[in-house]
Amino acid sequence: MGHPRLFISAGETSGDLHGANLVRALRRLAPQAELVGLGGHRMAAAGLRLLENTSDFGVIGLGFLGSASRYLAILSRADRFIGQWKPDLVVTIDCPGFHFLLASRVRARCIPLLWYIPPQLWAWGPWRVRKLARRFTHVACVLPHEEEFFRSHGVPVTFVGHPVVDHLMRTPLDDDFVRSLRTSPDERLVALLPGSRRQEVPGILARQLAVARTLAERHGPCRFVLALAEAEHRHWTTPLLADSGLEVRTVVGKTHEVQSAADLALVASGTATLETTFYGTPMAVFYNVTWAQWHLLVRWFVGEQPLSLPNVVAGRRIVPEFMRDREPGPEMIETISRLLVDAPARAEMKSALAEARRSIEKPGAADNAARLALDLVGRAIPPPPAWRPGFAL
Repeated sequence: MGHPRLFISAGETSGDLHGANLVRALRRLAPQAELVGLGGHRMAAAGLRLLENTSDFGVIGLGFLGSASRYLAILSRADRFIGQWKPDLVVTIDCPGFHFLLASRVRARCIPLLWYIPPQLWAWGPWRVRKLARRFTHVACVLPHEEEFFRSHGVPVTFVGHPVVDHLMRTPLDDDFVRSLRTSPDERLVALLPGSRRQEVPGILARQLAVARTLAERHGPCRFVLALAEAEHRHWTTPLLADSGLEVRTVVGKTHEVQSAADLALVASGTATLETTFYGTPMAVFYNVTWAQWHLLVRWFVGEQPLSLPNVVAGRRIVPEFMRDREPGPEMIETISRLLVDAPARAEMKSALAEARRSIEKPGAADNAARLALDLVGRAIPPPPAWRPGFAL
């Protein structure tokens, strides 16, 4: 195999984590490989030469416009580097807004492309699968039902397992910290997990705090814990906590302990919902879709179908989802309250979450993806049609 060159690109905190596991797997399987790309400090620590830190990427919908200039500057730098370095393979991880653009430039250079953790096209804009098929050589999907979806659209695909499961199975919990989360046995512990996207955390946390105030009034004593992925996220949350009138403990880097110990989790959509599924903790899922985004974009793309990962994995609605960015109403409060205090409702959800977990427990996701990547190294890619140049691919 010689010294294969791989360019790996990830965005967001979760992408950096999964990218780091992939880099470590590639280092084990191909120690001589040269690995360069976009990501965060975890990927760099695992052995990736970092071209640019993109761990704060992760914009949904119209929010992209506020970061377009930075996206395009990094895209341009990555494109120039790939053109000069000529990698044997490019691997993209999640972050579709950026990677669809990057993939177009890579495909124009006739370099094979692997998408590890592809976008959820079965839910959001399924017509984009045609664009993906034109640009990508192979997809390494992480949810069982995705394999049939991509294959039915002519996309070469392999189900490699979900990296969250591997990560959680080998990550020990800090038992002393778990015990410290409760000050008394009769306290109900409620986790606040507003995500890691700068554009979403304030809006989602504001709604979670509004729900928390009602829970404290109706079902005290309650203990509220806000779990953040990075210390710098405190800048986004501190003003909201000060205005909430609630006593909320903020912890950094202990999200899994909080998820496992909580009686109820209020969770932003995304990877954290799958982590909470792993621990079997009853949850409610929050999106941060504004009135304008809902009416101009989201309602036409997704309608009323369930989108959160626990529901998708289960094939039915097992956890409540709250899409719109608006003040919690009586129906929302009542639904969430039942998950905190109604024993049959809690037991039913725990059982459904356990079943969902079993369906995704295929081990070795990063190793499986790494082997697939190395199999694609240097694969001959035909030139694109002359009438589809550049970003038109």
